[in-house]
Amino acid sequence: MNDIFALEERLQRKGYKLTRSRHLLLEGLLALDGWASAQQLFQYVTERDAGVNSSTIYRNLETLTGLGLLCRVEVAHSPQYFSLNKTQNHHHHLICKSCKGIWTLDHCPLRHLNAEELHRFSGLECKFDVYGYCEACQAKLTAPES
Repeated sequence: MNDIFALEERLQRKGYKLTRSRHLLLEGLLALDGWASAQQLFQYVTERDAGVNSSTIYRNLETLTGLGLLCRVEVAHSPQYFSLNKTQNHHHHLICKSCKGIWTLDHCPLRHLNAEELHRFSGLECKFDVYGYCEACQAKLTAPES
């Protein structure tokens, strides 16, 4: 529950309230412990409050992602996935093309780009996800067939 209070504090600092639907959404992300699709979160929330509709969930996911409270990852041929941004640090993701697992890459390989200096860009943001095969899926791909 401390995580919810910390998130509520972050919301309030940004001028937002922790509504019941936002509380259930954040609670769902904590309960699902990792990455969850909007559909999984909608199911979690409506099991606890049948009055919440899908547009409320999607709107809150957009708001919370925009505020930096959530991370969003798009996995090819799959729904978008969301997780709590507990660290608030700039980071990227490694995504397995086979099992769709998602891992955090804390180091930003683009930070030395110097785009602001070299190309007179300002207010830079970057989204950088790396797709490949995790160790477990690599083993399955290279295992001899019986």
